[in-house]
Amino acid sequence: MRLIFILAIVFFAATSLTTMLLYDNGQVSMVWGDWVVQTSVSFLISAAIIGFIVVYASIRLLLNIWHIPLFWRKQRRLRQYSKAETAMAKGMIALEYGDWHRAEKELIKSAKNSEAGLVHYLSAAKMAHNQKAYHRRNQYLEQARGVYPDEYVTIGLVEARLLAEDKPDTALAILQALHEQQPKNPTILAEYALGLKQQGYWETLAELLPEIKKTRALDSTQYALLEQQFWSGKLASAVDEEALAQIWQSLSKKQQMVPEILAEYVEQRMGWNEEVTLESLLEKAIKKQWDDRLVYQYGRLTLGPAFERLKTAEKWRSIQGDDNPVLLLTLGRLACQSQLWTLGQNYLKQSLQIRAEVETFHALAQCYEAEGKENQAALTYKEAIMQLEKK
Repeated sequence: MRLIFILAIVFFAATSLTTMLLYDNGQVSMVWGDWVVQTSVSFLISAAIIGFIVVYASIRLLLNIWHIPLFWRKQRRLRQYSKAETAMAKGMIALEYGDWHRAEKELIKSAKNSEAGLVHYLSAAKMAHNQKAYHRRNQYLEQARGVYPDEYVTIGLVEARLLAEDKPDTALAILQALHEQQPKNPTILAEYALGLKQQGYWETLAELLPEIKKTRALDSTQYALLEQQFWSGKLASAVDEEALAQIWQSLSKKQQMVPEILAEYVEQRMGWNEEVTLESLLEKAIKKQWDDRLVYQYGRLTLGPAFERLKTAEKWRSIQGDDNPVLLLTLGRLACQSQLWTLGQNYLKQSLQIRAEVETFHALAQCYEAEGKENQAALTYKEAIMQLEKK
């Protein structure tokens, strides 16, 4: 629309000027010292227009000649970008096919010429890591730092994830340094917390949990899981009964009923032969929320009459059915402890039919031994050895 408007104005002006010149061509005189030049108005206008065009074209030509080196540099750069994009595409395709060597080769050869060079370096580092070429992995990461110093957070996070497998302490040190520089960064917080959990640094993780919750570095489900793992880890690392009791008492009633946390507490208590109150605690927790690990531990209790526990477990069987191998293992153990040999052996055999576990074979063999069937026990132990060799 704008172009049409301009053309209309030009056309109107040209038509008006032409009409005026046809009506009266006029005459122009120019005096310069002894020189006198006379010409028509139309010739003067034509000469001025032609002169303007020639001057403008000359200036444009000179500017284009001046900018030729820049033009060719831009063209070369565009070709390099195109080659880099092609190399990245080939690298990504090779990655999809699991050809890590080719993916690494394609990604790194054009990293310097790509606008997304950081992606090239980091992806190539991952491919080298997958091939266990740790020297090349470290080299690509250092190159990325040299070219993109401002992207130290991204590079550090990728490096920490890669080193977590073979150098977990180094990975954790990198995350700690990043956290010190950006203490409120949600991604760094989440990664650092995971590293602390894996390395068992529970005290440091305890200091970090409020900040993780405040910044929402993890969603509510992930945070709840991390908190459970934290308390489980704390309980598992307790050095004695007193330390275990202190940690347990610091938990809320709701937290004490979380299966993962309770299972660690029970495991520690059983390891120190402190089974008092564990029976009622496990029954209460299982009634509230079924958990195979708690049921498994219930079958390993030795304090008090096993027959009473067997009756309780029988009630669970009426609800859970006969397809849970862990419950059947617990029923078998409790029946054998109650000297109900045949019943216990039947439960254990049912459990083995669903899932053959070495521990279940051992429980069955021990049941045969307690009954006095030494030959049958020996055969069962042999089956357990065969099962272990299969694994």
